Amino acid sequence: MHTTLNAQEMPLHKVFSDDFLFTIPSVQRPYSWTTDQAGELLDDLLEFIEHHGITEKNIEQIPEPYFLGSIVLVKGEKPEAEVLDGQQRLTTLTILLSALRSYLPEEYANEIDELIVQRGSRIRKIEDTYRLRLRKKDNDFFKKYIQERDGITKLTKQPPVKTDSQALIRDNALYYLERFNDLDESTLTTLPSVIATLCYMVIVSTPNFDSAFRIFTVLNDRGLDLMVTDILKAKIIGKIPESEQEIYTEKWEDIESALGREQFNELFSHIRMILQKRKGIGNLKDEYDSILENMSGKTFIDEILIPYSDIYIQIRNYKTSFVNDEETVKILEFLNRIDNIDWIPVAMYYMHHYNNNIPAFLKRLERFAAVHMILRKNFNWRQSKYSTILRELEQGKDPFSKASTLNLTDDEKKEVIEALNGDVYKKLKDAAKRYVLLRLDALLSKGQPYYDYNTITIEHVLPQTPPKESEWTKNFPDIEQYVHKLGNLVLLTIKKNSRAKNFDFERKKSTYFQSKDGVSTFALTTQVIQEKEWTPKVLERRQKFLLDLLIKEWELQ
Repeated sequence: MHTTLNAQEMPLHKVFSDDFLFTIPSVQRPYSWTTDQAGELLDDLLEFIEHHGITEKNIEQIPEPYFLGSIVLVKGEKPEAEVLDGQQRLTTLTILLSALRSYLPEEYANEIDELIVQRGSRIRKIEDTYRLRLRKKDNDFFKKYIQERDGITKLTKQPPVKTDSQALIRDNALYYLERFNDLDESTLTTLPSVIATLCYMVIVSTPNFDSAFRIFTVLNDRGLDLMVTDILKAKIIGKIPESEQEIYTEKWEDIESALGREQFNELFSHIRMILQKRKGIGNLKDEYDSILENMSGKTFIDEILIPYSDIYIQIRNYKTSFVNDEETVKILEFLNRIDNIDWIPVAMYYMHHYNNNIPAFLKRLERFAAVHMILRKNFNWRQSKYSTILRELEQGKDPFSKASTLNLTDDEKKEVIEALNGDVYKKLKDAAKRYVLLRLDALLSKGQPYYDYNTITIEHVLPQTPPKESEWTKNFPDIEQYVHKLGNLVLLTIKKNSRAKNFDFERKKSTYFQSKDGVSTFALTTQVIQEKEWTPKVLERRQKFLLDLLIKEWELQ
């Protein structure tokens, strides 16, 4: 069955008419336009008037309308329409009209008022209805100070605001009133006519929410304002009794604000994995439709979203979350450097349901994730393994036992030792080789290492292409046998002069590896600085030493 789609271009006096009663649903973000965007809208309109020399007398002769873009609605045959895209423009236009209504004489104000409010009927006992209804938190403020006839004049007294959106509404309204002081009377009286008759919008509507969202994604090539979590929010909050919706909306938005949009969306993919314990087989929205089928909105928020978001924040903000737990901080420092995030649901589940021996579990999880990053295991492999581990945890299987999927097989141990003993620089992915070197640096460091540098480069001690007849070629007849080995690699925090790479060992140590105070940021590099010479024997000794460190740390033998 096809969903009915309607797209129609219409002037603003038809948009703000009895054909539409706009509501901003809870799925939408709060109003966010600042005076910059509000000012740009007014400037564009004034430029349009000036460019065409528009006056009240010649307005009907202007052949070219001003296009305000498209809005996407969930709307059936009745006037009621949920705004999926277009909230910022509809709200700002209403603010602009309200400011004009307040500023202009009564004969203009009365007609502008009709664009803001749908008149009721005294004899039919129908109250006035405002054409735009904002989200619940901001609607009363918007109604009192913008939509009511003399409301905007009260804003000059700086009434208290409860949300950032209310502050923006107030600021934009006062901004417009101030801008009007600089406009001539002819422009001011022409402006409402231009807005009503020459400003056009394309109204795209469909009675189905999911269909409207798909349309929105096609129209919005500038990037989505809405995410899957916004749709889920509307559905989950919608399942909660209306008397409690505001409380649960606030809980939801507190978490979203703490995490930010991107990480909040990521959290939902982790929760999906925890609940379903399998790789996703559809899009996130459809997966959650199945998850939420037999779960109340309150249960989801109180028992799943809130506790798992707390744990997710701990994992991501580990330095402040575990400030007195050095071991956990050290392990999470490296888990967060793994080149994928597939390990996170397993960590979240264990920390929520077990909440004991956390550093030891995370250390085991780090070994599993790091080894398989080095071995280049793909997404499907990882999803399968982590799903199995989650099921084992749910069943109460000991994650520290040899039978746990979190353990490494003998073949995997052998394979990773071979990889670490091979040409690490050439054969490992960039993220994996940097990870291995930082992991070694942490094992060599005293205290708690942090790696908050903008740049961390991997450099060779023995150069990749040393000059002929140099110290390097004399000491290393077979350069390829050694040059890309783990033992020949160091870390630096800045990109050095490329010519210095081929200096002899002593000069390279002093000008390339050391800072002005004669030390290196990295313990791994300081080790090399302390060497008196760089020969195959020294490199092989270092190679064995570093490999043994990782074998011991990751229990590879």
